[in-house]
Amino acid sequence: MAGRDGAESAPAGDAGHPTPGADGGRRRRIPRGEVQRQSILDAFERRLREMPAVDISVKDITEAAGIKRPNFYFYFESKDEVLGELVGRTWDDWAESIGGYHRRAGESHADYFDRLFGTSYLAWVKRDRVMVAGIQATSYDAKLRARWTSLVTDLNRHLIAQMSRDADAGQITPLSDDHACLVTTLTDMIVMAFFKDRLLETAESESTRMLAGLKTIWLGTWGAPNSPTPHKR
Repeated sequence: MAGRDGAESAPAGDAGHPTPGADGGRRRRIPRGEVQRQSILDAFERRLREMPAVDISVKDITEAAGIKRPNFYFYFESKDEVLGELVGRTWDDWAESIGGYHRRAGESHADYFDRLFGTSYLAWVKRDRVMVAGIQATSYDAKLRARWTSLVTDLNRHLIAQMSRDADAGQITPLSDDHACLVTTLTDMIVMAFFKDRLLETAESESTRMLAGLKTIWLGTWGAPNSPTPHKR
């Protein structure tokens, strides 16, 4: 599978100083607080590659970030709040990369799935330790659970509206008139499939097979043209 990336923060000693641009000019002065906050996020993500989130202490994070413990609490109330922000940033990066939830003019439902969830899977691969830890934390951290619920609810709202528009236009024949139930069930299934895939670090061939299976279920549930039909015996 593709490797997991982690952006490195600028050295703390460089904070507050202008950095040279590619054209020899000067970029904006980066506030020291911005650098320290990012160093905490980066340090936590690095630690996630070494141990489960529940085993990471604030001390582990501050040592990896090269800051003092009081500085951590200036920016975050807890390590779970750090994880919540990492999950939110990963989701934001994905949302930006797909370029909108609406199905585009001339875009098939198969291509729509690939753009939304093929791209989503790539985001999970890139930040898999963050996303796995984020899902796990929803079972014990109320704030992160609320944040995750809000993100998924917003996604579902857009997909429900798209399914209803397509159905009203006669472009699809969903398996049920309860579009909210269909969409919610589909997204829950996709999230859990991604979670299991990245938790177990599944072989690339099996991940490809998983995505193909999800796509088949997606198209069949939406009742998209040329979607696979059940085999007859």
